[in-house]
Amino acid sequence: MEQTFSEAGELEKLINKRFSVKNYLVKNKSHEKILLSDDKGNCIVRCTIFKPADIEVYLRLMDVSSPNICNILEISEQSDRYIVYEEYCEGITLEDLGVCIGMKKALDIAIGICSGLYALHSCQIVHRDLKPENIIISDDNTVKILDYDAARVYKPLSDSDTRLLGTIGYAAPEQFGFQQSDSRSDLYSLCVILNMLITGAHPSVKMCQEKHIKKILDKCLAINPAERYNDVKELSHALCGARRRCKE
Repeated sequence: MEQTFSEAGELEKLINKRFSVKNYLVKNKSHEKILLSDDKGNCIVRCTIFKPADIEVYLRLMDVSSPNICNILEISEQSDRYIVYEEYCEGITLEDLGVCIGMKKALDIAIGICSGLYALHSCQIVHRDLKPENIIISDDNTVKILDYDAARVYKPLSDSDTRLLGTIGYAAPEQFGFQQSDSRSDLYSLCVILNMLITGAHPSVKMCQEKHIKKILDKCLAINPAERYNDVKELSHALCGARRRCKE
């Protein structure tokens, strides 16, 4: 993707003038994330990605705005790095929320994740690392998908992923070299999360037995991606149907 960067956009200049470092979130050889705060307590995240790096995911997200994802606000380029400014999403992660939260609440969260995935998948982005710590319930009770470090743009002519990334237990089988990951890989991960929210266990240990939900889980957790739902809209429709039938 061709992109021309300015050394510092107007938004970046304003951020640098108004915000100061509050905390380091991530720091390693490839990138760092810093939480910035102003004197009123407003926060923003500055992500530094060192070259060489593929930032096509972030470039595409610049044109996307959704309440269910962490939005990208600005990107600039320096000689040895890219600077990405991200919305700061405050709330509680699913990891902190815990498990066995009840079927209705778990389904509501899964439907919210579907909305976030729809925004990503609509611009050909596969998240590839959906897990409880990357999903947050914001202070206004909105479900948001965080962290695009493992995300990639789907390449129709590719047979496999260039980098094998994802979290064991949540990542779909194809993410470990069997074939290219696509939007159906995220559906697999979402349903692992849904099962854990309901049962407290990975599907391989304990599967939810409520018939409408189990039917959805069985389809999404198929080893062969072709046997899963075609896209997140189909899955969301099925989850909404299960939510209506849920007696809990």
